[in-house]
Amino acid sequence: MTGLGASPSLVVSAFGVRIRLDFADGFDPEAAERIRRSWAGAQIAADDPREPDEIILVVPEDDQEALAESLTVQVTLAALERRGGELVMFHACGVADPQGRVAAFVGPSGRGKTTLSRALGTHYGYVSDETVAVSPDLVVSPYRKPLSVVRAGRPKEQVSPDAAGLLPVPDAPLRLGALVLLTRDADHPAPTLESVAFPEAIAEIAPQMSYLAELPRPLQTLAALCDRIGGVVRLTYPDAATVPPVIPELLDHDRVQEEWQPAQIEIEHPEYDLSGVTDAIRCGDRVVVLAQRWVHVLDGIAPVIWESLRQGRRTAQIVDDVIAEFGRPAAGDPAELVAVALGQLADAKVLTRRD
Repeated sequence: MTGLGASPSLVVSAFGVRIRLDFADGFDPEAAERIRRSWAGAQIAADDPREPDEIILVVPEDDQEALAESLTVQVTLAALERRGGELVMFHACGVADPQGRVAAFVGPSGRGKTTLSRALGTHYGYVSDETVAVSPDLVVSPYRKPLSVVRAGRPKEQVSPDAAGLLPVPDAPLRLGALVLLTRDADHPAPTLESVAFPEAIAEIAPQMSYLAELPRPLQTLAALCDRIGGVVRLTYPDAATVPPVIPELLDHDRVQEEWQPAQIEIEHPEYDLSGVTDAIRCGDRVVVLAQRWVHVLDGIAPVIWESLRQGRRTAQIVDDVIAEFGRPAAGDPAELVAVALGQLADAKVLTRRD
């Protein structure tokens, strides 16, 4: 708690989590006011009667720019932890059109998310430059945190989205309209869009998510979300400035409904321990497995092996199932081929052989 003489507390919203920032006694009022201004895009009204979900004590530091930056990290981590297992959270930037449809651009560091969010945010409502959090029914919770602005020869400055010239979110309810995988290619002549099959999409998306494994039936939840928005799209673009004109087409992209079925293990196998598998789905002739927090896409004979494992069939029976599906190989012992595939699943920590 703050004491007499402390700057007034500040309450902000991050993915719908109410976080109160309490300035410690002796905190420089001017520094507190700078922090307050930088969080203007996420502030909750002072007369909001709801209690905060989290409280962070802000203590003075000599390096005020570093303090402001670390404070953003603290707020973000607190909010992510609070909503982990509840919201589907992508490491993404996001913008919303006037109808409230949100395009979330997913990609690892270096794909240009920050630059893209600022280029798009001058044309569309700025939702976030770091994490887009979505409920299973597609409702998006914005996170308009301070932006880090590079200054020549000086530390980064934390400024609010409004101060950076980015547009506010529309009054319409925010709902996910497109989930976009980013590929930046300076030699690409113009932005292009293409649908991405779910097995490939999840292999790229999963590493760019927070708390995926904590979701109920994680892969099924993600697959259902992707179905509801008509699949995942890849945007290949040469430069962020070329993307704003593509947003209407992106939000109205051809919808693809991909067939998938749950494929998780529901019985204990007599020979193999599969308890490390959190979830699995089948997409056509491939199986996507989440095991030990890693996603694996199974193809070749592995999906047949997986179906046999789900049924509790022993190794000899698995070999029979593979032969029934593919026939006998022109060369090699089918039992050895199955053993190699089972060994690869073990190396990936999808299964372990029981003693």
